[in-house]
Amino acid sequence: MADDNTFAEVKRLLDEGRDRDANVFVQRQGFESLTAWLREQHHAEPADAWRLDMLCRELWRQNETARIRELIASEAVAPAVKCGWEVLVEAKEDQAESLDAAFGRLVRLEVSREDLPAFLERELASLKALRRLDAALEAAVADDSISMSFAALQTRRLCLRKQWDVSRHFEAWIARAGDAAAQPVAAFLDVAGDLHEAGTVLPDLIAKHGDWMKQHTIPFGKAGYAYASSGLFAETAAWLAGCETREDLQGWIAANHITALWALHRYEEAGKVAAEVLRRDLRDATWDWNAAAAAFGHALAGRTAETQTALDAITGTSSKNAEFQWAAELARSVLRALKLPRSESKRVLNEERQRLAMVLQKHSLKLDHEASSERYELALKAIAHHGGFRPRPWQLRSAIERPVNPLRSWWVIGGVVLVLLAVLRGCLNPGEEGAMDYLDEQKKSEQLPMDAAPTSQEEIDKLLEKPQQLRSR
Repeated sequence: MADDNTFAEVKRLLDEGRDRDANVFVQRQGFESLTAWLREQHHAEPADAWRLDMLCRELWRQNETARIRELIASEAVAPAVKCGWEVLVEAKEDQAESLDAAFGRLVRLEVSREDLPAFLERELASLKALRRLDAALEAAVADDSISMSFAALQTRRLCLRKQWDVSRHFEAWIARAGDAAAQPVAAFLDVAGDLHEAGTVLPDLIAKHGDWMKQHTIPFGKAGYAYASSGLFAETAAWLAGCETREDLQGWIAANHITALWALHRYEEAGKVAAEVLRRDLRDATWDWNAAAAAFGHALAGRTAETQTALDAITGTSSKNAEFQWAAELARSVLRALKLPRSESKRVLNEERQRLAMVLQKHSLKLDHEASSERYELALKAIAHHGGFRPRPWQLRSAIERPVNPLRSWWVIGGVVLVLLAVLRGCLNPGEEGAMDYLDEQKKSEQLPMDAAPTSQEEIDKLLEKPQQLRSR
């Protein structure tokens, strides 16, 4: 494997946090270890921030802080990387005075590696130094000198505590930093989506900064994510409307739009958005979602070649979602009918019903009953439409299990209990009144307080003869 390909693969593994896999990979390429390979990479490009940072992270795991100090002493080291590692080393060595000074410098520097602030936050948490970090962030916000890289970190930390008023700084940050201010705004939107708070915090944010957000890819897309994650699908569709025509369209943005359109039963529009993703080859973790959505849309429209192309585009390697897997299977069912003579459609419909039931059983797809059943019905109707016949109602009935209604379950349980009690009453002494009452009263008598209990044998005998008297005691 060429060296540039080795570099790309190791970088990918390390960026994903798969250090052990990266180590195995470089050893297979003939290197002694990941550390040895990273040292060679840093020696080749000493000014490259990624190479130095990755080497320092590997040495950090090995507790070689002295070696890290030697590496970051070079003038060629990027300021943010240098200062970041100074903070970590001094925090580990408990150098309080120099640590605070390093923090003050760090939070005012922009970083070239986007994950550096999050990495520092995680490591500082293990070193019990987050209070110092927060103090440095607050001081830099107060004098409006914070970098946008660390403004994003500050925003995320505050939003996780639901301190949404951090957005009051956005106007000043946008005015000062311009496009770079997209970082803290995106962080705000990410947390709003993760905590399902879009309905609470987005209207005000969009009212103030909506036009600016639409001009910037990440804030625009993250707002769509926040709405979709919060279950506000009408708002999602409205905000992302026309996203397929944007030059800066990304796959994940389209996936959120498609999810919203599906929830609103707007399958034709969703199919067009998904088809545009495939046309532009916008690959990311949502690629298979978009390919399945495109296949489903084409299948419903009766486009054989396009359906096949979309299904062929599914890789099986990107993030999966049960609803989109189901859509792909439905598209396959329709495609089979489209490829056969119309006269075969009735047979295909029945065979695909059986196949889809087996798919559900085999893969144990956790599907929303109402929405997935609707798509099932649409697919079977597409098969029937191709064949020129009307399917029978029972043929459209989905094999997807309905969610259990807790209220209905309690009614059933209650009914069973009543029946059992009635049977037991009859078994004890059919036709004799008070048989069950007697058992109830005996149980109650065991729980009577001492001052209410029978005090003589004569009284006990009377109670046994007339158990109903116990009620009056």
